[in-house]
Amino acid sequence: MENRQVALITGCSTGIGFDTALLLARQGFWVFATMRDLKKAGPLRQAARGLTLEILPLDVDKPASVQKAAASLLKKTGRIDVLVNNAGWGAFGALEEFSDEEIRAQYETNVFGLMRVTRAVLPAMRAQKSGRIIHIGSLAGKMTFAGIGLYCSTKYAVEAITESLRLEVRPFNIQVSVVEPGQINTRFKANRHKAKTFIKKGSAYQDVMNQVLNYGNQQSAKAPGPENVAGTILKALQAHRMAVRYPAGFDAEWFPVIRWFLPDVVYDLLLRWMYRRFQRRGQ
Repeated sequence: MENRQVALITGCSTGIGFDTALLLARQGFWVFATMRDLKKAGPLRQAARGLTLEILPLDVDKPASVQKAAASLLKKTGRIDVLVNNAGWGAFGALEEFSDEEIRAQYETNVFGLMRVTRAVLPAMRAQKSGRIIHIGSLAGKMTFAGIGLYCSTKYAVEAITESLRLEVRPFNIQVSVVEPGQINTRFKANRHKAKTFIKKGSAYQDVMNQVLNYGNQQSAKAPGPENVAGTILKALQAHRMAVRYPAGFDAEWFPVIRWFLPDVVYDLLLRWMYRRFQRRGQ
């Protein structure tokens, strides 16, 4: 085990975390795959037979859980070479209709949780004077869309955290990057936490939000699977010097480029046209 790089990955019960944990283990990493609920560990445990992969409980929302998982890992390995901050979820609904509690919950996992795990591993990385941290961002951290504005705001925060942290930890030979998936065919959208007002069908935007939701789910069903994102993560880890960001998928790579060159007035007209289509369908 001494020669294996140690990787800690959050949110591994399904999707991107699941595939990344298996891919890194097959590539020779000593993987510690974590998840909030170990009752969901069966599929990963089955798929990981014969691999150097261990499963730990870790709830990024709970400081004690994060500290316990990090301490357990370091006691066993004495080091940590890679952190993949993957745990997260998406809120859906009109921005004005989220309660303070719902807004805090979205930020608790996607932003505070990400920083909580990062802070738990950085002392060990600084001491060993090496390490790589990859945050899972999103195309939604570069472009904002109706219905997912709250989620987008957390991914914009991840972009800022990545750039700042990358500069701050560079003297310790620690590299930081963000991987930005576009549309991915996983359970992520099906598992989105919808605003309570929307669930109760009391939203002022109910019809159009239904159309936006259905459209997004249809696009995801036609998209590549999470293995594409796992491959992008591996590519980043194999680079001599990690880039700041790695788009994962055609849309994640090209949509922000197109947006960059469009004047705001043109882009706004395009979004208004799209939104009106949803409004007409909802009538």
